[in-house]
Amino acid sequence: HAPSAMSAAVAVRAVVARARRASVGLPRLRRGRSVSWCLSHTTPRVVWCPSAAPISASAAPNALSIDPLDERFNTTLLVLAVRAPRRDIGSLMPLLKKYTLGRPRTHKVVHLGDGDGGDGDAICLILLDEKTCAPGSPVEALPESVQQVLSFRGSDGSDGGDGRTDGGNDDGTKNTGSPKNNSNTKVTLTTHALSLTYANLSAEEALAVALPSFVTVPTGFETAGTIAHLNLRPEHTQHKHVIGQVLLDKLPSIKTVVTKVGETGGPFRTFAMEVIAGEGGALHGALVTRVAENGLTFVLDFRNMYWNSRLGTERARLINSFSEHDIVLDLCAGVGPIALPALQNTKAVYANDLNPDAVFYLKMNDKQNKKANGGKRLAGVFNENATDCVSRMVRGVDGAFGGDAQEDSDAKGMSKQSKKGGGAQNTLPRFTQAVMNLPEGGVDLLTCFVGVFRKAAWPPETLPRINVYAFSKSNDPELDVATRAAAALGLGANPGALGDTKSVTTRRVRHVAPGKYMLLLSFTLPGKAAYGEKGGV
Repeated sequence: HAPSAMSAAVAVRAVVARARRASVGLPRLRRGRSVSWCLSHTTPRVVWCPSAAPISASAAPNALSIDPLDERFNTTLLVLAVRAPRRDIGSLMPLLKKYTLGRPRTHKVVHLGDGDGGDGDAICLILLDEKTCAPGSPVEALPESVQQVLSFRGSDGSDGGDGRTDGGNDDGTKNTGSPKNNSNTKVTLTTHALSLTYANLSAEEALAVALPSFVTVPTGFETAGTIAHLNLRPEHTQHKHVIGQVLLDKLPSIKTVVTKVGETGGPFRTFAMEVIAGEGGALHGALVTRVAENGLTFVLDFRNMYWNSRLGTERARLINSFSEHDIVLDLCAGVGPIALPALQNTKAVYANDLNPDAVFYLKMNDKQNKKANGGKRLAGVFNENATDCVSRMVRGVDGAFGGDAQEDSDAKGMSKQSKKGGGAQNTLPRFTQAVMNLPEGGVDLLTCFVGVFRKAAWPPETLPRINVYAFSKSNDPELDVATRAAAALGLGANPGALGDTKSVTTRRVRHVAPGKYMLLLSFTLPGKAAYGEKGGV
């Protein structure tokens, strides 16, 4: 029966291998002399590595998953600890709160047992952070709160210690403070050997063990709700599933880990991504998540629309620059991270985006955040290019001043204005602030403002203020962006044509990459550009 048993074993192994390949979307791995297959006896996982390079602590295998029980993750960490009677822990913790050990699944307080005084003198250790309270540091170099604790007068009226000694304790810990009296019931400083496993390691520490020593541990990533987004290098390709699994294990709020596999581009500024761990299709399908920002909640499909969580502070800064009298037109609104919070401190907000998927979630978010926005909703939501949207808004104002009114079924809350000698028409109010949150190409979209305004409906003092984001690789990024903006508005390569230095502001938002900045350029639309060559009659 040996041949049949062997055949059955081979068949089972083949089934497991096919199932694993299908679940992770990897190409077929050919079995050869340089590859060995191993089935875990605890969980159904497949690990492959060159048979000539056995698993060791210095070289991790090219694994498709992580085994938390792998002994390579086990280590011992020496930390400082405050040794005190259990009855005094409640009084000491508020002082030490900022400096206690913060490792995952690790208790901050260790109970050692009874002191010399019996059951009433049970002893505990308060474990201290290994970075701010490194073992071997002199007492005077420790945070002030820790030094204060070491001079703590216990509930029995005894003092703590503040010196140094190499003496040990009955429980095996080692004193590093020299108490004024060496009783086990006094507050002293000691060291404690802490046993760590995979569960206690940070993501970076776990990856340092799981990845081969010649592979750089990825540390930078951003999150969007329950999604972690990385930009992995080519060296990480064959280890991407291990990296994703570790992040999934170490970040409790994360359900999906993706890596960028294509450049940001296209009309909707999206990029190709691959799910390397967790929920969602590997290369296709929606990745819907929920993000909290600036007091509101946004639902979005991370794969099919642009979102950058790092810009939350910048968006809040722009919103706070608006006044209660402003009417905002957000031409590249996305799912509403600027348009919706702006409702709280402006008169009205109109939002537009070219991406129909983004507009779908924009409307959803507008409805769901109504209560948080004090009952206010967007005055209008559009799904068109910037040129058509600006034309729509401008014609809506023109109708009240002898021009062609723009009847708009998509705009809510339109005002009714009467012109002398005529009846009331449905019109749109003048927008006072325009936002173009499209750094890659936003300056080029400024052409949508050229020559579309009529001076009768839009006197110079009513022309809107433009807020456009842009990237620059120039040595003088401020001058570069202003020059390009003036050229796009038909004013020539003359940044001074945008206005005086008091009305034109340029701010560096962030350093995107070496030699590349993201900036915000704000200025009042010049009449020469707004009215065009016709002079705005």
